[in-house]
Amino acid sequence: LFQIKKEEKPHEKKPAAKKSPEAGLNAAKAPQENGYLEESEGAATIEELMRTRAHFHKVGENYTTDGYITTPKTKELLKKHLQATGGKVITRFPPEPNGVLHIGHAKAININFGYAKAHGGLCNLRFDDTNPEKEEEKFFTAIEDIVHWLGYTPARITHSSDNFQQLYEWAIELIKKGHAYVCHQKVEDIRGFEVQLSPWRDRPIEESLQLFQDMKNGKFDEGEATLRLKMTLEEGKVDPVAYRIKYVPHHRTGDKWCIYPTYDYTHCLCDSIENITHSLCTKEFQSRRSSYYALCNMLDIYCPVQWEYGRLNVNYTVVSKRKILKLIDSKIVNKQLAQEL
Repeated sequence: LFQIKKEEKPHEKKPAAKKSPEAGLNAAKAPQENGYLEESEGAATIEELMRTRAHFHKVGENYTTDGYITTPKTKELLKKHLQATGGKVITRFPPEPNGVLHIGHAKAININFGYAKAHGGLCNLRFDDTNPEKEEEKFFTAIEDIVHWLGYTPARITHSSDNFQQLYEWAIELIKKGHAYVCHQKVEDIRGFEVQLSPWRDRPIEESLQLFQDMKNGKFDEGEATLRLKMTLEEGKVDPVAYRIKYVPHHRTGDKWCIYPTYDYTHCLCDSIENITHSLCTKEFQSRRSSYYALCNMLDIYCPVQWEYGRLNVNYTVVSKRKILKLIDSKIVNKQLAQEL
């Protein structure tokens, strides 16, 4: 179940020349060998696999990983991070509570909790509850039950919504620094990859600040305005959306907010807030790695390291919450059969 198939065979490890931490910190984007998961044949347990076959960075040595961005404050931020964590490995399993978990999530749960356990660390269960349209209380309970059923106890149970105020304040900071702007293009105009730059990309900072405040205060209809980040993802997508308007009560915050942050904006910042050391996710998020690092560094906050692994696919069935829900909504399968999926 947990065998990792590599598209490229990892190079053999060579003894690295000794260097001071300061030298590493000042060498932004230094060419370093990426970590990887070896194939799991012969590993008796998840903990053994994560302890002996997972080759990731050491805690506090984030700057040694390929693509990691450093700033003059990186050393200071890592020092504070180590003081806060005691040098422990800290991971998180961050599902969106919009459906019951399936077998594909078992791999993610075992890798995140297993890696932390194998290294004497901690793993949080964080609910990525930023889309009130699709989230229901029953899914929170079901997800927590499944984690316990697999034999794990979260160090903490957190919610992305715990950080809504901080995320909002950071969005204002990004606008002030010229890294974000309010845009009025429609969803269909910015979907895809060969998209023209927004005509509002270079609007005055003060104007974007006022418009973002207007978004928060409910002065726009849904779809009339978004906050976008000035960056390009690896896959070529330009200026991902950071905030959108949704007039839907949130299960935890009620009607306090009508603007909600997106995954691209929320994920790395919540990882930073929780002092995550290893942000472990499936390959589909590889195209978000550079924006993950860039966003943390735009704000000059502690930046974790993202590592990706192959997602679990099973023949003759569906391992996607979105696709399973589509089958239910289309009445192709009923809820009982969906649970079996």
